[in-house]
Amino acid sequence: MNVLVIGGTGKVGRSLVAQLLARQVNVAVLLHSDERSHLVPAPATAVVADLIGDPEGSRAAFQGRDAVFMLNKATLNETTEGLIAVQLAREAGVARFVYQTVHLLEQLAYLPHVAPKLVIKHAIELSGMDYSFIAPNHFYQNDEIVRAPLLEQGLYLTPLGSVGCWSVDAHDIADAAAVVLTTPGHSGRSYNIVGPGRLTGEDAAGVWTKALGRNVRYVSAIGKWQECTRPFMPRWLHYDLSLMYEDFAERGMLGTSADVERLTALLGHPPRSFQDYASACAREWVA
Repeated sequence: MNVLVIGGTGKVGRSLVAQLLARQVNVAVLLHSDERSHLVPAPATAVVADLIGDPEGSRAAFQGRDAVFMLNKATLNETTEGLIAVQLAREAGVARFVYQTVHLLEQLAYLPHVAPKLVIKHAIELSGMDYSFIAPNHFYQNDEIVRAPLLEQGLYLTPLGSVGCWSVDAHDIADAAAVVLTTPGHSGRSYNIVGPGRLTGEDAAGVWTKALGRNVRYVSAIGKWQECTRPFMPRWLHYDLSLMYEDFAERGMLGTSADVERLTALLGHPPRSFQDYASACAREWVA
């Protein structure tokens, strides 16, 4: 099997590439430049293509692929880039297209980093290709951007709110994508990728307290998160994610037990717990 991975050097993508290689899949990772080629592990290959700057020149990246997995980075060009990728895959005769959207996509489609996914999803449905969607909840790994205040001040700043999210580990997202890409029976289906249960800000602080062996206090005011994270992302995305967390405070991002059962059947194991994630991070960070 020959798979092209778009978005193969991030938290989910790197884990997915490793999963596919373990399944003896021939993997190519599409990159915008050579700068991140060192993140593509052998025997996977890096394919440089500028989908927006040179769509015609990017056609070769899609030729001979049995399937495409796409996880678009949140940029101002996300919609255009995603639609071009769908069209190039269609022109190249790609049989299967697996796309990572967002859990509760319709509810959150007013957000600038979510709205493109609704448009791209519809284009895939109209493409004539066999397709599947994976729709992850909030990532555990989003805590890593507030690692410094967590370790240095005992403050948990990720504004999950009191309603909470069914947050999930990025490795479970990658595992689900690998299964959907390489096994039959997923045509036209969408899978909600969630953790084992609801996680509030207070819950997360309690888990980190136990994992780090020190008191961790949840700071519910979003201003502290904004102050900590502003230097690490573009202004538009910072505003965008602030809106997302304000939505979480009001409505949360909730899954269901049926989502967990379906994901467990897909993965062949229950989704990883936040406790396991935090314990592993604590050991690594303290070391």
